[in-house]
Parts: sequence; C-alpha cells; structure tokens
Amino acid sequence: MRKRKPDRNDHVPVRDIENDTVLNVAQLLQETTGASRSYRLSLDWFALDTDLMARDVTGDLKLMRVTTGLMLSGQIKGTALIECVGCLEIYEQPFETEVEQEYRSIYDVAMGSVDVEEQTDFESEIGEIDDVNEIDLAEPLRQYAILALPMRPDCGPDCPGPGIEAEAGPEYDLRLAALAELLEEYAETDEA
Repeated sequence: MRKRKPDRNDHVPVRDIENDTVLNVAQLLQETTGASRSYRLSLDWFALDTDLMARDVTGDLKLMRVTTGLMLSGQIKGTALIECVGCLEIYEQPFETEVEQEYRSIYDVAMGSVDVEEQTDFESEIGEIDDVNEIDLAEPLRQYAILALPMRPDCGPDCPGPGIEAEAGPEYDLRLAALAELLEEYAETDEA
C-alpha cells in the first residue's frame, strides 16, 4: 500500500481571531488554488443591527484559495439579545448557523496591479478583498446570524405578554370569516 504524500494543508495551525473581524489575506492570495487557513473566532460583543447585539460569538472558520479569490466556510454560534414580540422584553436567544462567503480581489497580488474590469463587475453577494489585501468577515457573519434568529422571537411559555397565536388563518381574521364559511360549504357540496 502506498503512503499518501503529505499535503501542505496537513497540520495547518488554527489561528485565533479575538474581538476582530478583519483578516489580512495577502499570503494566502499568493498561494495556489486549494491552499487554506483555519481560524477560531471569538467575539465578546458583535453588532447585528443598530439595535440588535450578540454576545459570546464563537466559530470555526476556514478560508480556502479558489481560482477567483477566496472562499470562507464554517460555523458560528452565539447569543443574541433580542426583543420578545409578546412582552417586548429583551431576552437571550441562542443561535447557530453555517457560514459561506466568496471573496474576490480587485488587486492582483502577483502582478501588483488593480484589475479595473473586476473592480466594476462585483456583485453584491460577493465580498471584496480590499487594496491592502484584507477582508472583513463582519457582514457575512452578521447576515447569517440574523437569518438564524426566529422571525417571531418569543421568550418562552412563561412570557407575561399576550399569547401569540400558534397558527394564523381565516378563523383568526374576522374579515375573512365569510370566505371561510363559503370555502367550508364548497368543500361539503364537493364531497356530496
């Protein structure tokens, strides 16, 4: 049996990122496709929106060199301080989600020049590697964390606020009650 030749990514050390979301990726951009870096993220506080904060955000992230730039992938988790829709009190909502983001550079590290075509062709869902070869993880982390939160945050069964209806439908909206009755009549005549 042939032994596998060691890969340059074997035994890659995990780098710690503490209370920062900006990474310098100049060295990784100079490497060949498939090269990667692993990171352990730790943020004490992280702003998700103007009035929405998360605390104790941690994650295991990997940046991989791809043909067009870099690909970020990994998992984050934390606790968001979010307002309950029932009682309007702030409560702690844990979240956990997968993260994936592509980054492209407008600056060619090997050639030392700015690619003007690439600079104007950026799409909004692709992150940018700036002219000093840094990426900011804040925006994709923020977006994925917000998507992991419930649409109707509820602090739990002991919420002192008014009850949240489990299922909205015609029986809860009096304006649609007449239509609900017609639908029931139609269903009865259709069965007969």
